[in-house]
Amino acid sequence: RGRSNVPGTFPLPGTWCTLISMHPYELSAAIKAQAHRLGFSDCRIVPITDAPHAAFFEAWLAAGRAGEMKYLGRTVAKRRSPALLAEPGQDPFASMIVLAVDYHQYDLPTEIRDDPSRGIIASYAWGDDYHELIRPLLYEVDAYMRSITGRSTLGKCLVDTGPVLERDWAQAAGLGFTGKNCCTIVPGRGSWQLLAVVLVPEVLAPDLPLAAAALHAPAHTRIPTCGQCTRCLHACPTAAFVGPYDLDPQRCISYWTIEAAGDIPRELRPLFGNRIFGCDICQEVCPYNRRLEARAPILAGLHAQAHRVAPPLLDGFAPEMPYWLDDRAFSDHFVRSPIKRAKRRGMLRNVCVALGNWGASVTVPALEAALSDPHPSPRRHAAWAMGQVLARHPHSAIAERAAGVLAA
Repeated sequence: RGRSNVPGTFPLPGTWCTLISMHPYELSAAIKAQAHRLGFSDCRIVPITDAPHAAFFEAWLAAGRAGEMKYLGRTVAKRRSPALLAEPGQDPFASMIVLAVDYHQYDLPTEIRDDPSRGIIASYAWGDDYHELIRPLLYEVDAYMRSITGRSTLGKCLVDTGPVLERDWAQAAGLGFTGKNCCTIVPGRGSWQLLAVVLVPEVLAPDLPLAAAALHAPAHTRIPTCGQCTRCLHACPTAAFVGPYDLDPQRCISYWTIEAAGDIPRELRPLFGNRIFGCDICQEVCPYNRRLEARAPILAGLHAQAHRVAPPLLDGFAPEMPYWLDDRAFSDHFVRSPIKRAKRRGMLRNVCVALGNWGASVTVPALEAALSDPHPSPRRHAAWAMGQVLARHPHSAIAERAAGVLAA
């Protein structure tokens, strides 16, 4: 009765404190079934050791690649050894449950994606914030497991916010493989996957990496890899890939439009096009992502909301809902959205770059309004964008207005 030290034990229905032995394979199967019931598209298990590519990550940090993401350097030891995430006095973690949520919905039509008057938002942000959607489900996975084993301590539930190299563990657990674009690719479903993990002290039956699993498959089975393909590396408009599996965030559109608070380098701004929050280009060109059927995510909160897919850039300057200019309007418009991570001032900065790349005369009133923003970074980007408009319409009436605004 009470807690058992047997790795796999579970209570009889209606008698939560009466425990009987369960084989680790049975326990693993029960956890996976529960994960699928909760809406996860995949669930794999891997023993906790040192992260397979911890040395590469540490060299990446040493090269200064993290930029403004200083927090990455404060947890190096834990990222290398997830066992260190256990609280003092807590049983050491032995297994990691790696979970994925498929968020693919549909490919954005070319006429929408290439319309310079619209702001393109990464598809993971078309719905509500996945952190808030997935985290409670992780707690449910752990609670279900505790109801089986009788464990009294909590597992560690992390969804893209803790010191864990999730893609490393996803590959080690056989959930997918890491592509040259640094994304986890799941054969048959592509790289449109949100990853999360639960660390637990129970010893569970592990899954095999894809390469090892192929050894036990029929002879004609191919090990999924990128092969000779380099489409993602060449498609990146800012040349952010130093090489295969090696991304320099300080040239990456996603880094600058989401993570970085500083000014976007001038030489990169024209290359951003109309992307105002994140970038999916290196995923869009991947053969594993081509011709996927349109589908709705299992988690309803991830379903695309029309005003977050490719909003007209000028809509957020309208007096009735000036969400690019007013903090309250921004918060109301993007309620529960991951776009809030960039903050209003960061989004206005991004939008100004997109307006400058559009270069149409109709952008001048919006840029004029942005020049009055209380934060200096959006003002500087608005001035740059106004200069872009002026360069495209050097002898027009709108050019005279733009020049007057800049002079003031």
